[in-house]
This record gives sequence, structure tokens and C-alpha cells, in this order.
Amino acid sequence: MTGSSASPPEPSAPPVDSPFSAPPHEANTPTSDTTETMSRIPTGIKLPDAVANIDTAQVAAKVESFKKWTIGTFKNSKQQLLEHMGKIDKTVDPEFEAQCEVLKDIHRRYGLVVAAAKNFSQVLTQMAEAEKKLSESFYQLSLKEEQIKAQCTTTSETMRGVGEQASSLDACLRYFISSMETVYSQTITDTLHTIYNTESARIEYDVDRNDITAASNPPQGQQPKSLPAGATEKCDEKKAKYEKLKSDARIKMRLLEENRISVVAAQLEKLQSALAAYYSGNAKLLESSVRELSILQTPQPSFIPAM
Repeated sequence: MTGSSASPPEPSAPPVDSPFSAPPHEANTPTSDTTETMSRIPTGIKLPDAVANIDTAQVAAKVESFKKWTIGTFKNSKQQLLEHMGKIDKTVDPEFEAQCEVLKDIHRRYGLVVAAAKNFSQVLTQMAEAEKKLSESFYQLSLKEEQIKAQCTTTSETMRGVGEQASSLDACLRYFISSMETVYSQTITDTLHTIYNTESARIEYDVDRNDITAASNPPQGQQPKSLPAGATEKCDEKKAKYEKLKSDARIKMRLLEENRISVVAAQLEKLQSALAAYYSGNAKLLESSVRELSILQTPQPSFIPAM
């Protein structure tokens, strides 16, 4: 026995056929899971190259555009708030604004007509179906009740005719609704869109006008502020845009009134004929009204070209 102690034996690897042995792999060969994970990472793209391909001028232009939009939106919102509070003056055209308010009210009333007509059409559809079902039920009864067959047959035919007339009136009403929806949701709305654009242009003009006024007439004890280059020219351009849109809106409102009255009057006359025919039981006149309404010209979305 020597003075040096023997080192512990190194653990030997388990036999190849041992259940504790790992499956054989080649050196530095990734497993299937690793390979699948690596396959999801796009190859051939390097971060420095991707950054170098960015158009900095385009990004700067977009940032500057967003900055201008944000500042403009803030100024316009501030202008509207101060106008509502009565702390700042605004450009006013009483005659034009009165015409706009009248058109907005007319638009709202057309919406009420369309909604009520749709409700009436639904009732007519349900009533026509109910009358036709009642007619069929009397007919089925007549097949079994020989003693009252004549009365059942007569009642069945009467109810069938009434149901057909209700369907015809519903068809007339649907043609009328289609025309009124065009007037309400497209024709008048097109003119209102121009009016809203005019209001937006007026606010933008007033923002610049008030900025120039505030810079030229500062509070007592303060020096006048210098205006940015081209501020006056920019204000004049916005004023010209506002006046142009206001002129376009006036033309559209005038043409809209002339054409709207003629178109809606024709539609109403045909609908009145259909109602009179229905409630008087004149089936031939009712069918004629259906044909006339179906071929009657539908109003166009806009009576004048875009301006």
C-alpha cells in the first residue's frame, strides 16, 4: 500500500444496446426540432442591409406630413371650440347658412318618409300573405263542406283578389321607396357633402385669419409678432377656396331644388293613383299604376357634375 490514493474511476458510457443509452447522432448534427426551428428563420436578410434599404427622405416626408396634419387638426378643433364658446369671431354668411339649414332639415324629413314608407310596405306584405292564406283556408274548407261550398268558394276568391291587390300596392310602394332612397341617401347627400367641405374650408380660413389678426394686434404692452413667410398668401388661398366651395354649394342647392321637386312630384302622383285604386277596389287601375311607376325615371345620384 503506497501513500498516494488511487483516483476514482471515470464513469463508463452505457453499452450501445442499453435502454439508458441515447440514440446515436453524428457530431455537430442538429436534431430535427432544432432544424425545424431554424427553418422558420428567414435566411439571406441581414439587419444592416435592411436598414440601409430604407428611404430616409420618404420617411422624413411622411413624418413631416403627419406633423402638419396634427397641427392643422388641433388648430381647427381649437377654432371650433372657441367659436362655440363665443370667444372668437368667425366668418358668417347668414343667407348661405340659412339655405344650408333648410336643406339639412329637408334631408331629415325625407329620411322620415323613407322610414315610414318601409314600415308601411312591411305591413302590406304581411297583410297580403295573411289574406292569401285565408283565401287558401276557405278553399280547403269548401272541399269538405258541401253545404256551404258556394259561400266558401266566393269568400276564397274575394280574399284572393284582395291579397293580389295588396301585393300590387306593395309593388308600387317599393318603386316609390327606391326613388325616395335615391333622393335621400344620394342626391341630397351629395349636395350636403359639398356644404360640409365648405364649412371645413371656412374653419381653415378663419384659423389663418385669426392668427394674422392676433400677430398684428397683440395685447397691450406686447410687441407685434412676425408672421411666417407666405402667411398672408396662404390665408388668401384658403379664402379663395372657401368662396369657390360656397359658390359650388349654392349652384348645387339651386339645381337640386329644381330637379328634386319635379322628380318627387311625379313619383307622388303615381303613388296617389295607386292608393286610390287600391282603396276603391279598382284592380285594373292599380296594375296600370304599377307599370307606370316601374318605368318612371329614377332620380340620379347627383343632378349636376362634380365640382
